[in-house]
Amino acid sequence: KPDNIMIRRNGFVKVLDFGLAKLTESTTDRSASDAEASTRVLVQTDAGVVMGTSHYMSPEQARGKQVDVRSDIWSLGVVVYEMVAGHTPFEGETPTDVIVSITQKEPPPLARFAPEAPPELDWIVTKALRKDREERYQTIKEVLTDLRRLKQRVEFELEAERSTPPDSHTRSLGSGRVAPTMQDKALPTAEKTVSHLSSAEYIVGGIKRHKLAALVALIIVVAIASGSYFYFKRKPALTTSDTVLLTEFINTTGESVFDGTLKQALAVQLGQTPFLNIFPDDRVRETLRFMGRSPDERITKEVGKEICERQGIKAMLVGSIASLGAHYVITLEALNARSGDPIAREQVEADSKEKVLSSLGTAASSLRKKLGESLSSIKQYDVAIEQATTSSLEALKAYAMGNEERNKGKVRESLAFYQRAVDLDPNFAMAYARIGVFYGNQNQVENAKEYVQKAYELRDRVSEREKLYITEKYYNYVTGEIDKAIETQQTWSKLYPTDFTPHNNLALNYLYVGRYDEALKEALEAVRLSPNNISARENLIGSFLGLERIDEAEQAASELLKTNPDYPGGHYNSFVFAFMRGDLARMKQEQEWAHGKLDEAELLSNLAWTETFSGKFKKGEELAKQSSDMFVSQGAKENAANALITLSQTQALVGKCDTAKENVQRALTIFKGRMSMSGGATTLAACGDVSKSQTLMDEVVKEYPKDLPVMMISAPLIKALIEKDRGNLDQAFEYLEPLRRYDLGIIAGLANNYARGIVLLDQKKGGEAMVEFKKIQEHRAIDLFSPVHALANLQLARAAAANGDMTSSKKYYQDFFVTWREADQDLPVLVEAKKEYEKLK
Repeated sequence: KPDNIMIRRNGFVKVLDFGLAKLTESTTDRSASDAEASTRVLVQTDAGVVMGTSHYMSPEQARGKQVDVRSDIWSLGVVVYEMVAGHTPFEGETPTDVIVSITQKEPPPLARFAPEAPPELDWIVTKALRKDREERYQTIKEVLTDLRRLKQRVEFELEAERSTPPDSHTRSLGSGRVAPTMQDKALPTAEKTVSHLSSAEYIVGGIKRHKLAALVALIIVVAIASGSYFYFKRKPALTTSDTVLLTEFINTTGESVFDGTLKQALAVQLGQTPFLNIFPDDRVRETLRFMGRSPDERITKEVGKEICERQGIKAMLVGSIASLGAHYVITLEALNARSGDPIAREQVEADSKEKVLSSLGTAASSLRKKLGESLSSIKQYDVAIEQATTSSLEALKAYAMGNEERNKGKVRESLAFYQRAVDLDPNFAMAYARIGVFYGNQNQVENAKEYVQKAYELRDRVSEREKLYITEKYYNYVTGEIDKAIETQQTWSKLYPTDFTPHNNLALNYLYVGRYDEALKEALEAVRLSPNNISARENLIGSFLGLERIDEAEQAASELLKTNPDYPGGHYNSFVFAFMRGDLARMKQEQEWAHGKLDEAELLSNLAWTETFSGKFKKGEELAKQSSDMFVSQGAKENAANALITLSQTQALVGKCDTAKENVQRALTIFKGRMSMSGGATTLAACGDVSKSQTLMDEVVKEYPKDLPVMMISAPLIKALIEKDRGNLDQAFEYLEPLRRYDLGIIAGLANNYARGIVLLDQKKGGEAMVEFKKIQEHRAIDLFSPVHALANLQLARAAAANGDMTSSKKYYQDFFVTWREADQDLPVLVEAKKEYEKLK
């Protein structure tokens, strides 16, 4: 209606107040007056409900029937009629009278009120106002087509007037001009009227036609503005449930810097919005394998179509770049994957190579709108490509190549490319983040901290999704605030529900703190969203292990190794399950696989712990030191130090405190980090070296004041061990009690349970102590290489004896001796256990 059509000073038409479309709640107020043309709620479900401004409603709307785009075309016809005639086509004293007129009467012809109006315009308005909507214009595009034809003819006549004298013009109009063809039938033109005008009459008529041309132009603009509502309300080309496949850019420029680079930039630009669900690279690779193709094959349009058919993907996005002199033409086209028909298309021109990325970003934003994303969403998630990535094509090229290697599972090979990316652009936030994550996955937390800190400082230069990624890594690697990392990941998963990454990382953080049920839920969701992602599968295996669902964990590990035979973690898993099953041949097979590879140092560590698990410390210590030396030779000093710290902690458990302290000192000489310092402090406290333990712990607490593993797990445990050494058993237990919330997680392992059981034993609370040690027995997959699994039997024997249950005590002693039948016989804890058993007999 006219009240809702506003014309700005610059001629821009805005259609306002879509209250009818936006509100859907029911209303019972049917008596309000239409006197002020107020808009009320339209209810489409109840027959007979009539709401809206009566003069402008269609017959179907007046009868309370369901409405569609053709109802708005009717209302537009009423507005156009009113613009030309000066009043509405359907009149009445009351709203009811108006409705009767709308449903039963035909409007007077426009010529009655505007003789200068050409018959074509009258015909257009009449067709818009047909009571049977099947006879009405079906789309706003049809209305625009006829209006534009009319406008062209009027403008043609005006141009002829300007260049021809009145008399000759009058004669010439009678011949040589063809009446325009309208959509339904040929219509009479203004020719007959004009050809019989006198010169004076024609001059007046010319002035009127100038006004008519302006009026028709305005009608067209109003029609476009009216139709734009249904453009935005029409069913979008894509929805959030649809998946899009990105194909490789077609590069005809001959410049290799664009290869892979533009696809990477486009993935970042489109990936920042929750609206679009981009088919992940790892699933592309897996699909190619099923197709019998190389997983590294370029995704051309033809290959992409086959991937879409196999995976049920609705659309694929094809991009191209071509040279145009010194300029570049960039084209983006979304295609229906099944039919190949275009869904949306955008083309831009960059006037230099330096502006290609920014131009691509502009095209991508426009394409998002055409694909159905809302303007508010585009505005919220529209960080420029050169800001979200880098303004350097060369740096982006290196980053894209790093991602290619990473997606292939070649994480070590990816590092050099990421490093080159930050060398080329020192402000490339995501490249720093990738380097940080690489080191974090290698258990080199301090190296990871340096790069993630840099990425975090540059986080304003990335998209919203990448900002969440960097923030989560910051809390994990820099501050150690795992609780905040979890909160960030939860927010991330809500904003981007089709992204597997937040679910995957949530699973890992839940594993850290022992929340295995939640970890399994998130891991399963991550695997559902990205079925063949290695990291998601790893967290699924870890979740099953934490819940003691060993068979399911082993099955998942077997499937992972089958599909990724060169993945080092797969061979580590195979070694783990072979150890749990006592399969020595398989363990040896995995050891041989790692020989000569960078992963050999890690496997040597695991071999060392299998020896100390059985009490064979001399052999275990030798292997652990070999592993540490190998890590040092590889430049992995943090790993080398941590291997020695782990060795020192196992030595402390069995009473080898002199060598344990030496290994702490050696480890801290190689590398001082939060893990080596807090682990070393734990060893020293367990061995009664209170002063050095306290000093080391004070240092790590000062440097990492927010770190959850340090502040909430290691520090209380160390304080408990110190108080136990001092004989303050009640105080020691008070420190250990709050740690229950982190029991059995990757960080705490079985240490809390074991320490709590020892303190309870010293307090002569044998029954409560047995509960703690039985928990260790019940969780074979937690700290699976730790000697505490064997030592739990020894402590249960002592607890049973304290309770006066000598029969059970003897059995636990015997179980301990069987487990350690090949143990070094001079181990202090074993020597003491034998004495206790002899005394018991």
